[in-house]
Amino acid sequence: MSEAGAIPSIVADIMSSPVVTVDIQTTAKDAANIMVQNRIGSIIVTEKGRAIGIVTERDMLESVLALGKDPITVRTRDIMSSPLVSINKEAPILEAIRKMRRHNIRRLLIMEDDHLVGLVTEKDILKAVALASLTSFHSLLTIK
Repeated sequence: MSEAGAIPSIVADIMSSPVVTVDIQTTAKDAANIMVQNRIGSIIVTEKGRAIGIVTERDMLESVLALGKDPITVRTRDIMSSPLVSINKEAPILEAIRKMRRHNIRRLLIMEDDHLVGLVTEKDILKAVALASLTSFHSLLTIK
């Protein structure tokens, strides 16, 4: 959050940074191990340092495991979703919600001058909305 105790209002207040990434040539197995080590549900795929796709837990299940493919031979480029959907870090959280709904996605990249600076998930947004709601509710209860 930008200020101690402040209610989050913009994407920068709730984004995760730095973002965990893998190269386009990384195997599905290695990407999965990195996701497990970092306790994350998705990983950004890069080519020459530029974010070009995303691999999620669901991608691993549907495009590797369910099809009986060997995760040692499958590359992230083969299972990633692309193009990526991004938003500016100064955008209001409500704009992020709308963009996620419009694109039917659960994760948004946060870009600044064509550089990946963060990631915001549906879970991050739910936490922010819950905090804002609880804070508002608390102020109603403390009025004398």
